Parts: sequence; C-alpha cells; structure tokens
Amino acid sequence: MNLQKALTVAIAVISVIGLAFWIMIIKGGDDSSAIDMMLWLGKILVFAAAGIAIVLSLKNIASNPAKIKVAGIALVALLAMVGISYAMSSGQEVLSDTGEQMVSESGSKMVGTGLRVFYLLIIVALGAMVASGVKKALNK
Repeated sequence: MNLQKALTVAIAVISVIGLAFWIMIIKGGDDSSAIDMMLWLGKILVFAAAGIAIVLSLKNIASNPAKIKVAGIALVALLAMVGISYAMSSGQEVLSDTGEQMVSESGSKMVGTGLRVFYLLIIVALGAMVASGVKKALNK
C-alpha cells in the first residue's frame, strides 16, 4: 500500500471517529465525556500534524546542505526577535479585584514577549509582501 492510500484510509478513520464523537455530543446533552473525547482527538491530531511537519521539514533540510544555512539564518533571526521582545517586555503582576494574584510577573513577561514576537512577525510578513509587490511592479 503506498503512502497516499494509507493517508486516505487514516483520514477516513479519523473522520468517522470525529463524526461519532460529534453525534455523541449532540445526543448527549450535558454529558461532558463526549466533549472531552472530541477535545483529546483534536489535541492528538494537532500534535501528530505538528510532528509530521517537523520531521518532514528536517528531512527536506537535511537533503540539501544549502538549505541548512538558510534555515540556520532564519532560526537565529527568530531567536533574536524573541530575545529582543523578552528584553523589551516588562513583567507586571496582575491582580484581580479582590487582590488575588491572577498572573505572576514572569507569566506577564512571557505573555508580553509572545505578543511582541507576534507583532514583529506581522511587520516582517507585511514588509515581505510589500517588497515582493514593488519588485514585481518594477520588473514589468
């Protein structure tokens, strides 16, 4: 059996399992066990997809030495963005109305870092799209 047939069968099986959980949720009403099973199926599928994507990417990069250099540069650039974002973030404890701690200083700093990295990546993506459009317009 080739890979495409195996993937087709796996997709069909996962679809039937998902459909069964969905029917259980609709018929079950307030039964949270069906919802829990559906959430676990979703988590398993996300981790499986991420794992497969990482393995295939690493296999593709390892097949060509020139790609290793490009991937290394991209990784260093991403780590630099994370480092700069972490340095710019201020950790501030978040308290509820009653004075209870909701988010610690370090948690607040990590959230700030994640948001700053997200914003930086949006700026980089928009810049790349504009540069690509300008380049295509100038080449015509």
